[in-house]
Amino acid sequence: MALKYHPDYATLSSLVNLELNTMSVGIEPLAAMVLLEIEKAPETTAGGLLLPEEARDAMNVGRVLAVGPDAEHVAEGDRVIYRNYSGTTIEWLGIEYLLIKEEDLQAKVTN
Repeated sequence: MALKYHPDYATLSSLVNLELNTMSVGIEPLAAMVLLEIEKAPETTAGGLLLPEEARDAMNVGRVLAVGPDAEHVAEGDRVIYRNYSGTTIEWLGIEYLLIKEEDLQAKVTN
């Protein structure tokens, strides 16, 4: 990927972020569907304790990669919590995604 200089970009990092954001996954949601990249739960806590498999499976957090034209409450880049057993899991180029209805999203993660 060749980066090009443009005077409207304040920093190189903003240019890199813009270039990366324009690269699509190759999946474009329709209607009120949302494409999430599923976040894997860490195997240990910040204090070094191992988390059991059941606790890691209970984490339902993802990052919004793309939204359909009718999605109103989320935008690309948001981290969200979604319902268990909803949507369609897709593995595309070695990365796990979830294609889900916007109504199955429960909350935005703000930190």
